[in-house]
Amino acid sequence: MRIGRIFDIDIHISEVLVLLLAVLLITGRSGNVTAVFFIFLVHEAAHVIAARLLNLKVNEIELLPFGGAVKIQSFFESRPIHEIVVAAAGPLSNVLLLLLYFGGIQVGWLSHGMPDSDFVNINLILAGFNLLPALPLDGGRILRALLSRQIGLERATRIASGMGILLAAGLTTAGLYGLYYRVIHYSLFILSGFLIYSAVKERRNATYVMLKDITYKKESLLREGSMPIRNIAVLSSLPLKEVVRRFVPQRYHYVQVLDDQLKEKGILNESEIVNGLLDFGAQTQVGRLFHK
Repeated sequence: MRIGRIFDIDIHISEVLVLLLAVLLITGRSGNVTAVFFIFLVHEAAHVIAARLLNLKVNEIELLPFGGAVKIQSFFESRPIHEIVVAAAGPLSNVLLLLLYFGGIQVGWLSHGMPDSDFVNINLILAGFNLLPALPLDGGRILRALLSRQIGLERATRIASGMGILLAAGLTTAGLYGLYYRVIHYSLFILSGFLIYSAVKERRNATYVMLKDITYKKESLLREGSMPIRNIAVLSSLPLKEVVRRFVPQRYHYVQVLDDQLKEKGILNESEIVNGLLDFGAQTQVGRLFHK
């Protein structure tokens, strides 16, 4: 649901977040709504600022129950350090808000009364929850970025999204446990449902993310003129899709193909592997490329 546009960036709000805010109103906690909305906007603004400092163009912001999602024009996931910086900026903004808040109290800029528990708790929950290593949370994006340098974007995405599904299952279990003791937390069920939906979506997009990375890598190499290389050895019987899954971001790959006696049959570069995948299919054995 589009709610406005700021600095050429479309602002959207998830229907699930609208439902969650409605629950707060119905359950008599309407005082939280303003604080939640303000803190979420600051959280997302931090992502945008980080992206722009890295010269990444932001097209859209969507406010979600756990923070939000920033849609960036370029494929920044292919640069792990970029994804880490942009993802970490959100939780860091919540920590900075708390430091400014308590600092303001100490120097007398704010009231010396008891701290606003809603403001403090929402910031703590949003920062802490988002740092959990599970997609689509910020911590999951950091985890994917760290893993992708070793195991490739597709497998890293599948692992991080799997953690998201486990987290959703844990929240559902906690909600059911509360129901058993007649303590109802509607937000747990809403949040867990959205997490499962988002994590499954990320998991289904894992192959697309990998292929997009390969395409972007080729464009980056042609544009910049150089890129570090990475050598890997595979058996000639390995399907091409499994070879491609071993490609990692920001490295151009040379693949040493070995027979069953581990004797070298030849060396293929990344472009030859990708072209073979497109020409012969994902299940074709890599050794087949030497008999075109």
